[in-house]
Amino acid sequence: MPTSSLFSTADRLPWAEPLPLADGSALPKRGLSPVVDRPDRRISPWLRARSFLRRPRFEGSVLRAGLAALREELAALRADLAEAVNDTPRLLAIHNGAPGLARAPSVAAFVHYAPVAAVSGMVLRRIEQLRANGFAVVFISSAPGVPPVALARLRALCALVVVRRNHGLDFGAWHDVAPLLRRTAPMMQELLLANDSVCGPFRDKAPILAAMRAAGHGLFGLTENLAPRPHLQSYFLLARGRPVVADLLRFLDGCTVTASKRRTIRNGEVRLSAWMRRRGHAVAAWCGYETIERAALQQDSARRRLRALYPFLFRDIPRDSPAEAAMMGWALHRRPVNATHAFWRELVEEMGFPYLKTDLLLRNSIIEDAAGWRRLLADRDEAMNVVISSHLATMSVARRRDPGA
Repeated sequence: MPTSSLFSTADRLPWAEPLPLADGSALPKRGLSPVVDRPDRRISPWLRARSFLRRPRFEGSVLRAGLAALREELAALRADLAEAVNDTPRLLAIHNGAPGLARAPSVAAFVHYAPVAAVSGMVLRRIEQLRANGFAVVFISSAPGVPPVALARLRALCALVVVRRNHGLDFGAWHDVAPLLRRTAPMMQELLLANDSVCGPFRDKAPILAAMRAAGHGLFGLTENLAPRPHLQSYFLLARGRPVVADLLRFLDGCTVTASKRRTIRNGEVRLSAWMRRRGHAVAAWCGYETIERAALQQDSARRRLRALYPFLFRDIPRDSPAEAAMMGWALHRRPVNATHAFWRELVEEMGFPYLKTDLLLRNSIIEDAAGWRRLLADRDEAMNVVISSHLATMSVARRRDPGA
């Protein structure tokens, strides 16, 4: 496959030069939170099962919850068996784009999905910003197709456009392109894994990238999830330094491609952070879980939201008492939540988070009212407000079968 240079030698980015491994103790000085094992905050299997059972769609029925889990796994098994007997490659087409990867020091592998043959304006804006941030973009689409107009635009923005059969979620897509990245981007010193499971950005993320790049070598993400054990969330993962990039690609090589979302998250997203730490790499989040939890619990709106989401956790805690925040914090110590869902507003308003999760906006089950996020963004980026609304309309055409983690 012919490739050409995205960056000339004179344009080599300063952060692409070799740096020593990041010292974990220095990460907070860069505004990053180390992701380490936290045995004291592990969720017991009993509490995990109880939380799963209490999802509104199960109405507290063990039978309904069990049948739903069984149906999901059987559907994934059928899809995996069908894929096993399919003798055609999952990578259906690879389109060369604007300058290639041969000398690119910073590469982004961006996974796209839509239920119809479409690439939304929001996705195109994200690609434009990645390019502006210094990344050569490998665009991987698992949609039913990429329209000619969108393909032409993508080829102008991206180094490669890969069309892929939809199987295996985002870690499956990264697994499939890992050999391609290794072959076509030999100068790579930064590898960003990203997907379209978040909407935005409605803030410039250059300062976030600057903090990650100042931290040296390591694996960095935007947010941390403590359940079932501490890990970076995989919608934005930046590996920095040749040894780190090499190990990340090695991890992707070993991922099992499956249609099971539960197994993909457990064996992909959750396992990755600890695996990289065992390889000797620093692992850190731009916004650690406990930072946002502490900030959110100071807000009345966040406490009300938590009570609505997890009434069984807080039913014995008096409302509006002076100790309410501290007591809710203790309850959450046993049952940490997904910050990008439960603390979505505080992430944006208090922490400067540049994204909102797509499934959060589609469901609106956690947002106080359907227009809440639109009002939240109206004063910040009205144009992005319109672009996100259009993207959500595209995603609402059919239920997404392969959501990002």
